[in-house]
Amino acid sequence: MALFFHHNDFGYCARCPRTCHLHLCFGNVALAATVPEFTEFRQVVADTWQHHCLRTTDPEARCIALRTPAPNLALVFSLVELTQLRDILENTALLLEVEQLLSPRALE
Repeated sequence: MALFFHHNDFGYCARCPRTCHLHLCFGNVALAATVPEFTEFRQVVADTWQHHCLRTTDPEARCIALRTPAPNLALVFSLVELTQLRDILENTALLLEVEQLLSPRALE
């Protein structure tokens, strides 16, 4: 059974017990990532959110492009959607950090 880290009305993040990949499902987007890939994606989302959070005049308008490694592919979000995605990523990251701190190796 997958370990769910965080969810909201827009999606969730869980870890697959077989592969240990983090599965982020958000609207029509699904991503399976290693922890380093997740961390990199989280930073891209945080930077994009930070750039647009005070500049966007209509928070419902889908006008924020999130670049992907594919040269001709971007994901497009409204500020509301990007904020919810950021919420999932930040809360998952916090829980991963707590998990790391509580692991038997960290307690040695």
